[in-house]
Amino acid sequence: MGACPQSEGFVNPYSGQLELLSWTETLRKASLELTGKLPTDRQVQTTAEHGQLGLEASLAEIMRDPAFSERTIELYNDHFLTDKYLGRENAIELLDEEIYPNLRWFERKYPGDDDKAAMTNDSLAREPLELIAHVIRTERPFTEILTANYTMANGFSALSLVGLPDVPLGVGENPETFQEVQIPGIPHAGILTSAMFLNRFPTSDTNINRHRSRMAYWFFLDIDINQFGSRPVDASDDFGDNPTLENPNCTVCHVTMDPVAGLFMNWNESGEYSGEGEWFGPDYILPPGFNGEALPNSDRRRALQWFAQRVAQNPRFAQATVKTVFEGLTGQELLDITLAMTPDPAEASIQDFGAKAGGGMGGAGGLGGGGLGGAGGLGVGGMGGAGGLGVGGMGGDMGVGGMGGAEPPPPLPDPNPPIDPDVPEALQRAYNLQQQILRAIQQRFIDSNHNFKLLVREIVLSPYFRAKNSAPMTAEMEMELSTFGTARLLTPEHLSRKIEATTGVRWRQRPGRPDYLLDQYRIFYGGIDSDLVTQRVTEPNGVMASLAQRMAYEVACSAVPYDFSKSANQRVLFPYVDRDTLLSESSTQVRDNVRYLHSRLLGEDVSDEELNATIGVLMEAYDLGREGLNDGSVSEDLVDQCRLNRDRNTDDSLPEDRRINRDSEYNIRAWMAAVSYLLADYRYLYE
Repeated sequence: MGACPQSEGFVNPYSGQLELLSWTETLRKASLELTGKLPTDRQVQTTAEHGQLGLEASLAEIMRDPAFSERTIELYNDHFLTDKYLGRENAIELLDEEIYPNLRWFERKYPGDDDKAAMTNDSLAREPLELIAHVIRTERPFTEILTANYTMANGFSALSLVGLPDVPLGVGENPETFQEVQIPGIPHAGILTSAMFLNRFPTSDTNINRHRSRMAYWFFLDIDINQFGSRPVDASDDFGDNPTLENPNCTVCHVTMDPVAGLFMNWNESGEYSGEGEWFGPDYILPPGFNGEALPNSDRRRALQWFAQRVAQNPRFAQATVKTVFEGLTGQELLDITLAMTPDPAEASIQDFGAKAGGGMGGAGGLGGGGLGGAGGLGVGGMGGAGGLGVGGMGGDMGVGGMGGAEPPPPLPDPNPPIDPDVPEALQRAYNLQQQILRAIQQRFIDSNHNFKLLVREIVLSPYFRAKNSAPMTAEMEMELSTFGTARLLTPEHLSRKIEATTGVRWRQRPGRPDYLLDQYRIFYGGIDSDLVTQRVTEPNGVMASLAQRMAYEVACSAVPYDFSKSANQRVLFPYVDRDTLLSESSTQVRDNVRYLHSRLLGEDVSDEELNATIGVLMEAYDLGREGLNDGSVSEDLVDQCRLNRDRNTDDSLPEDRRINRDSEYNIRAWMAAVSYLLADYRYLYE
């Protein structure tokens, strides 16, 4: 991202009322969010010295970390859910061996090798998400996730898809390295032609690609077609012979959805390409097209490429991307107080379509990101209404066979629908401000040639990501500021990364085993499996609270002895004390280390009150433990799971001088109590 210009930034729209994170605090939050790692000392120093400019340089470095690619994969899988096909042969079984005769190449070359089979399956499953990661990593226009004339494969999946006669030398040495691959005979259109994507959003003989059409609108254009049809339906009504084409109760959605469904005509239920370019006649379903333009007959075999190019050029693609990334990074849904599309405007747009002149497409001229003033006078920049959307040429090369004189589909709805006038004015001001900032981000994204990393940077710099606190406020102001701040329960994946980044250990049974939060506790802690569980739990329940307490105890039990076994300059938790340092409330060493723990684990400059509270936990545990040691009710030996004889990360046997099995002064267990107290703090579990 080195070629990207410096950001214009954002002023605090509620200066004096809304407190923002400092630049270094923003850096820590962004680094944990984007990579699951703490920023380096150099990044902190650069940001502290150069402010926003230093933060931008640090963010550019952070987004070159491979962990950032994994984070983007995680973010987009929450939408596409293609990780459903990871494991066993879930992805392999979706593909037809008659089309991919080398699909099970590993059975011939490595009979009985389950690892090769598993790696091949997972490589196939990750195809669409690896495409997204590839486009981001190489800083190509993000529109290429739709327009790419290739797919992504590594040595394992390339053998299955392309059908090479033999296994290239060295395959398997780096199965995580994906490369661009073109499958012969396939007109690739990025994610749209991915077998995994097409299977995840299947079709049938009666659905005829309508589900795929609806999801394409939702993912890539920020249009929820289901909201078009917000009208009561009387089951006793006569819907006619072909209601999706003739009944207004149905056409309100289908007039937009069905033409794009036709663009998927070359792809069957299994996501296989036929290339026949055949579709139903206009007396059964609307002919293929998009946004006021019919599919030319010459493009019917590459209909999705035609569609992808038009989506990529539409400002709504940037709008949808901004929404996806904003909600993914902040955990906050965008405020929506607009009026839902009613049947009458929808029908009018159909009936009046023939009168719409063939003009140019409305641009996003009002999206510029200049300095933002106070909230009182904020409004949404204009993006050109539907009335300005032009119809393309409608000559003889009009569409797919059988179209005859059928009109092309209506244009996309207005990207700036009217606000519900009954909504409180405070929420209207909040909505207008959020839209103005998001439009500014959207325009900067477009102006950067759709550079995804620049988009992430702008969201991190925005007051929505940086909001920290507020001055005392009225109920009305509280409503107005309700969209700010990103305090949200960490996902199991995010919390797992944070544990390792801050404590130096992972929460798992032993090295070589998966992290608890990525395996057996993932669903219990609100995660998804992309199959049966597809929505994350964002509000903690009793089970999640119990797991958080267990995590705090077990991680402290593992991390504290491990950290004390290292030399002081290698410790991440106890740089100011040793395991035999006398514990005392007045000890400068103890107070300095507790202050350091607050900074490392919670990212805060601790107040005297909070510092004393944590020291109180430490000393209470110490005093009780000492009493138990004196009366014999407490053993000097650590419990088995806290003992340290092998390296927590590598499982290598430790030398005798680093082993810790006893705690004769109760110092180690007292520090465990203090660390556990901080790990269970809501400020650790939330971000």
